[in-house]
Amino acid sequence: MKHTIRIQKIGLDKLDNALHARFHGEACDLVREVDAQTTDVPTELADEWHALAEDEVDLATEPRATVYTGEMRDKDAERTRAATFIFGIVRTMRLSPDPAQAESARLLRIVTREYVRLQNLSVERRSADLLSLIYDLRKSELAPHLERLGLTAAVEALERLDGEYLTLSRQRRDERVERKKQPTMIEVRRQSDEIYQRVVMVLQMAYLTAPSDAVRTEIQTLADRLSALTARINTAYKQSLSQRRAKAAQKAAEAEDAKEVSLPTN
Repeated sequence: MKHTIRIQKIGLDKLDNALHARFHGEACDLVREVDAQTTDVPTELADEWHALAEDEVDLATEPRATVYTGEMRDKDAERTRAATFIFGIVRTMRLSPDPAQAESARLLRIVTREYVRLQNLSVERRSADLLSLIYDLRKSELAPHLERLGLTAAVEALERLDGEYLTLSRQRRDERVERKKQPTMIEVRRQSDEIYQRVVMVLQMAYLTAPSDAVRTEIQTLADRLSALTARINTAYKQSLSQRRAKAAQKAAEAEDAKEVSLPTN
């Protein structure tokens, strides 16, 4: 009888984040499928490992842009269009044959002409200018002129859209703050690796102290399954490495070809 089980070793440090997360997720599931009384792996330790494995998946698949980025981009475009619409009406109504409308447009133009290049500004500067624009247009003395040009609802819409954008901006800021509080991938990987090494030692000890051959057989089967998982992950790693090397070689060859200059012919 063998002294203890043997589980194929794996160089966890070499794995990229996706493969590392996959290994720990599957390895943890394999261990949790076997009764804790058989493996002697404490339930609390297995649960902690499982939570770390899920954290790895989240961190490995986390999008570079926050979920609010796309919504903010769309909302910014909406509020910019609303402002541009107001500018356009004011500019056009200066030519109105109705003297009252033309005068209202002239007075409103004095305010809006400072902001007509909003679409060319950075988002941060545009946000600041829109706040100022809305504040100016909301002044009581301009209310009758906005109503005369039919722009009261447009200004209300602009204020609503700008408020919705600012809400999204605050939500994104809060999300980033919360994300900074979370452990980094390096920290989570280190903790996962430490737990895995501990689990391996616990399984080896459980095999040595098993009360029966049936229990030893069950632990050996688990060890074989973990070794098979290691082999699959190692194969995936080698394939990924080969692909990266092939791409690097192709890029190097293309760069070398680009340097070649055709010799002039006589």
